[in-house]
Amino acid sequence: MDKYGNAATRDEIPMELLLGQSERQVEYDRAGRIIKGQEVILPKSKYEEDVNVNNHTSVWGSWWKDHQWGYKCCQQTIRNSYCTGAAGIEAALDLMKANIARKEAYEEKRMATWGTDIPEDLGLNEEALANALKKEDHTRREEKDERKRKYNVKYTNDVTPEEMEAYRMKRVHHEDPMKDFLG
Repeated sequence: MDKYGNAATRDEIPMELLLGQSERQVEYDRAGRIIKGQEVILPKSKYEEDVNVNNHTSVWGSWWKDHQWGYKCCQQTIRNSYCTGAAGIEAALDLMKANIARKEAYEEKRMATWGTDIPEDLGLNEEALANALKKEDHTRREEKDERKRKYNVKYTNDVTPEEMEAYRMKRVHHEDPMKDFLG
């Protein structure tokens, strides 16, 4: 008796449970929907935008940046992302700053290797620049006519800043949208 207990001394089970009956009456229609009787539980929302998922505290589409919708709580534009809150916003800003610094360091290294753009305080002699432009036109005309090209021509003179500026002015800028109209 100690091991299994005594069924005779227990409380009696209510009669409703024994017979499997209740006083509640519920009527259903042919599709199985409740017509009368039990309260109909309404869903929270029939729209998916009103449901907060993945730990987000705001709905999808509550934030807009760079022509993309996102979550306002963590400023993420990926719909199925997990909300990281303010820590995620700070981490994204730190990553963006690190990428900008890395790009600037790469540009500085590239400029040190291949040279810099035209310096702002470069003083050019106007007369020498005009002569360099004429010389550049002459060399371009010679390049077009292959028959007049000399065989094994070697130049030993250095390029002057005026000649470099003339070359930059005369070269074709492939990224320029007005290059076809300049002639």
